[in-house]
Amino acid sequence: MTTKQYFHAIDLINEKCKGCMHCVRICPTEALRIRDGRVHLDHTRCVDCGKCIGVCPFGAIVATSDPLSMINDFKYKVAIISTPFAGQFTEDIDYSTTIKALYHLGFDKVIEESMATNIMTKMKRHYIAEHKNIRPILSSNCPAVIRLIQVRFPSLLPNIFHVEAPMSVLSMYYREKYSKIQNLSPSDIGVFLIVPCIAQVAAVHQPQGAYKRIQEGAIAIRDIYNSVRNDLSTIRYLNYDFITHEKGLSRALSGQEADEVGNNKIRTIAVNGIENVIEILQKVEDHILDQYDYIVLRSCTSGCVGGILNVENPFIARSRIQSLIRNAEHHDHELDPIFSSYLNGEFDVLPLEPRSIMQLDKDMKQAIIKMKRLNEIKEQLPLIDCGACGTPNCQALAEDIVQGKASIEDCVILLKKNKNKNDD
Repeated sequence: MTTKQYFHAIDLINEKCKGCMHCVRICPTEALRIRDGRVHLDHTRCVDCGKCIGVCPFGAIVATSDPLSMINDFKYKVAIISTPFAGQFTEDIDYSTTIKALYHLGFDKVIEESMATNIMTKMKRHYIAEHKNIRPILSSNCPAVIRLIQVRFPSLLPNIFHVEAPMSVLSMYYREKYSKIQNLSPSDIGVFLIVPCIAQVAAVHQPQGAYKRIQEGAIAIRDIYNSVRNDLSTIRYLNYDFITHEKGLSRALSGQEADEVGNNKIRTIAVNGIENVIEILQKVEDHILDQYDYIVLRSCTSGCVGGILNVENPFIARSRIQSLIRNAEHHDHELDPIFSSYLNGEFDVLPLEPRSIMQLDKDMKQAIIKMKRLNEIKEQLPLIDCGACGTPNCQALAEDIVQGKASIEDCVILLKKNKNKNDD
């Protein structure tokens, strides 16, 4: 049986790594190790939360995304912009100008995630009412949280809202629509997401629970930002016919989704920051939060405006989006067929599978022997979790030793203790 390969939207630049342990200590799934002075990634554990990128002082861990040039491989190009995009630009660049920029960059159609806010709220309320036996239901918008549940909380996989995320719903709907309008094969339509985080890049390339890959690529907001800035003098005076949907931008803001889905009959809570998410998931697993109907979970501390592929400070971006929402006009749009498609199950996802991150051996007898060995090793270790061995804690080192990825001699404390004994 071959080990499943996982896609991750990060690159490790070993020549820049100084073995400082910042990334190892902050990783919520213990996916990183320092070996021989360089960082190594356990692909089965990584959930693409991006925490390691933010703390690396040497640029040894970097985010990756798809290049804009990819769109040239398709006859008709559709951009679907995530809601945080609107908050990245200074007040002298209005929202409509940023959308003009995407047309200028070569897209034939620009779709805003904000268009789906109301219809997704309607779908979630219906789903909550139809699944009274599951409490709480967990949002599926954040791919990093989905992968976290697969890695650390597999018992909660049935609690996830098993419907495609908003940008995937829009991708499916508009691919079909424009293939008919343009008289093109669906494969000639290139659908690209403009995203704020590496988790969404990873989700495009390796969707969890999807029947098939829905988009062709994911382009970082920061890359689009740079292109807009470089061509601003030209873009301002371009003339394209479109309307914008600022009202739905609320989905980019922390807590707004929970507020919109919740009502007198639906009790909701919003949680941001992967450490907080882990704490809440532990409570859900212990049935402490069964009184809640729907929980929105985002791995970034400030919600989606805090994504690693954004350029603006999340608090400033939040303020700009709030201003856009306050001054926005309401525009109806033609998304009513989406709810009918949802009722027909067209946006359902497959049941998600857990990730086996600590399978000591495929043979049960050998696994029991190795577990005994693991416990024996732990008894030898100092259990002070100093990290000097290059692993986040002594438990992780014991696991690595049993799996042949490390040696007991990697424990500096134990090595020094044994040396002192020999000297005596």
